[in-house]
Amino acid sequence: MARDVELNYLSHPGKKLTKHLRCIETFADDEAFCRVARYHDVGKCLESFQRYIRHEVARAEPHAKISAVAYLLSNELSCEKAQEVFWGYCAVLCHHTALKSKATLCDDLFNAFEDYKWREVARQYHELYEKADIRRFWALHTWDEEVLEEWADLFDCLKGDIEGYVAFKLLYSRLLFADKYEAAFSQSPQNKPIGLSLASLEAYKRAKGFEPVSFRSQAAKRIVENYRRSPEKVVRITAPTGVGKTLASLELALEIANNKKMHRIIYAIPFTGIIDQTVTIFSEIFPKEITPHHYRVDFSMLDEEAHNDYDRIKYLVQSWHKPFIVTTFYQLFFALFGDKNSDNVRFQGLYKSVVVLDEVQAIPFGLWKVMQEMFEVLAKRLDCVFVLMSATMPVVAPNAPELAEKEELFASQNRYELRLLAMQGEDETAHLESLAKAVITQAQTGQSVLCVLNTIKNAKRLYALLRAKGVEENLFCLNSYMLPKDRQRVLKALREKGSNRVKGKVLISTQVIEAGVDLDFDVGFRELAPLSSIIQSAGRVNREGQRDVWQSTVWVFDTLGYEIYDEVLMSATRNELFAYLEKEKLLQEREILGFVERFFAKLDISLSDRFGIKEAIERYDFEVLGKKVTEAFGGNDDYTESVAIGVDVVVLEEEYFAKTHEFDKWALKSLKEQSYKRMVDKIVNIKKRDLQGYGAEPSYSTLFGIYYFPQAEGVYSQATGFLIEQERSDDDAFD
Repeated sequence: MARDVELNYLSHPGKKLTKHLRCIETFADDEAFCRVARYHDVGKCLESFQRYIRHEVARAEPHAKISAVAYLLSNELSCEKAQEVFWGYCAVLCHHTALKSKATLCDDLFNAFEDYKWREVARQYHELYEKADIRRFWALHTWDEEVLEEWADLFDCLKGDIEGYVAFKLLYSRLLFADKYEAAFSQSPQNKPIGLSLASLEAYKRAKGFEPVSFRSQAAKRIVENYRRSPEKVVRITAPTGVGKTLASLELALEIANNKKMHRIIYAIPFTGIIDQTVTIFSEIFPKEITPHHYRVDFSMLDEEAHNDYDRIKYLVQSWHKPFIVTTFYQLFFALFGDKNSDNVRFQGLYKSVVVLDEVQAIPFGLWKVMQEMFEVLAKRLDCVFVLMSATMPVVAPNAPELAEKEELFASQNRYELRLLAMQGEDETAHLESLAKAVITQAQTGQSVLCVLNTIKNAKRLYALLRAKGVEENLFCLNSYMLPKDRQRVLKALREKGSNRVKGKVLISTQVIEAGVDLDFDVGFRELAPLSSIIQSAGRVNREGQRDVWQSTVWVFDTLGYEIYDEVLMSATRNELFAYLEKEKLLQEREILGFVERFFAKLDISLSDRFGIKEAIERYDFEVLGKKVTEAFGGNDDYTESVAIGVDVVVLEEEYFAKTHEFDKWALKSLKEQSYKRMVDKIVNIKKRDLQGYGAEPSYSTLFGIYYFPQAEGVYSQATGFLIEQERSDDDAFD
């Protein structure tokens, strides 16, 4: 494209198309990207689009497909270039939609001779070709259906790999990001070094009383020193819970970012529920520099002027164009594998970033195999660094150097021991009675007790059973059916003032307690779960290691029925851990590292690409990839429903519909999103069977796509969350 040529066409109201294209092209110094950027909006030169952008008509013809065809025909047929051309064609075609699979695109191209939609594309192409300025500017070739079919043949034979997949995702994501950024800000996006100082972290540690010679400070220092000796692009930090991995990883991330002039730090956490806690800590160190990104974030709260610019702020956050992002595994892995436009726009944010994955054992087991290769390819192709942290490091990066002095760290910690708890009775009810008796026995000695169960139902059942047996004072419940404010209230009530210590209280919890929750109990009980989950739960027992006169015990017991975890992990844990505990009677924390590494070494042999992720990548089957990653994260639209509790959604709907004649579609979309954010802290995800067990059908909002109960009474308890069927039954133990 001749940079000094101006065409008299608009890309957006009042904006020249040539200016729009030039700004986008300068985002990346890459010829393949520049060609894609150059052609992605050719179709906007159609008369129908120009009349639409000048507000002369209400709608325009779609421009993505004709732009993709113009790009395709501008390339000389070549087997060697087929893959690069396919990437470009797919990127241009899908820059306003979700990604389409290679098979779908090929089938579409094969129909170029006969499909009536292609006759319309041919008409559009001829309209563009007949204009000399357009023909010269883009060097358009003549329309040729046979060439299109030959390209389809070449595309059909392509076989992808992870290296090529990452290259395509970067190309596509850069186009999405730069296109929308220029439309919003009328300039090319600029990346610059992060510029956050280590001095701010040091000042924070001094203010909090961290001693330079303390155990945690020395551990962090050695991690940084080890990285300097082995500055690889994928590194591991394996260390027991409670030794300060969060601040140690921050120090390392700042070291890497400043030395390598990285654009941003992306800190990924398994669960949304613990993001606020991490953001609070980091924001004390770097005020106004930390950006949370998850489904509950209120974009209007991230900038003082956002109420006037909601959509721009939202876009910068969702595309990870901020210096320090705190997000979830869900957001990260959908950026890697998702097919939706909104997921893919984030992918480019990984370029020249330090990406910290805290509690990396929470990566879905079905993704471990593909991530063994993916981490290395991403780090190389995107010039980024991955820092993987865990107390129980899974085999997702077997070749990455270990930065922590893990043997020394684990040997110095011996805060708890794992033991087997034999359950009495023959059925689930008897087992629950046996567990309640064991909990009461420990509580009666004045100790604080943590009991972690696998399902919300069983956690609620045990909580009710303990109440029925007279344990009411200082008894708490924690699960994902509780609203965020009630979960925070419970956590605050459990802690002693100015401490993480829990005294004389009993908590019945699900696995929401496992990651990022700094509580310190005297004794623990844990239902059989994957080994990493058991050890994470144990990390909330004698966490501070201040009980030097005795060692805490975490009792592990067999499952109470319905299992929610991966069956391979569950079977392996039962076989290995139970066999060990039956023989040796106990497993001490200082022995955990060796046990875990032997466990994962055996498990590595049986790892497989069970979701077919690599197969889908080889076929460039983007639609299947999106579905598979949803499945891997346990997300299934047939499994749960989003439910607003104590919210009269009708009021928000009325506010929206009152503006339908006043706002355009984009303003209405923004209003709808802002209205949703107003109630997001009152939304919980409920299993369909529990929602159906309620009896009466809850109200449903087609506008927001959620169920809702205008009143919380009879539906929700501050103590246990959304009331399942048994809790509402008069003759049940819940009553």
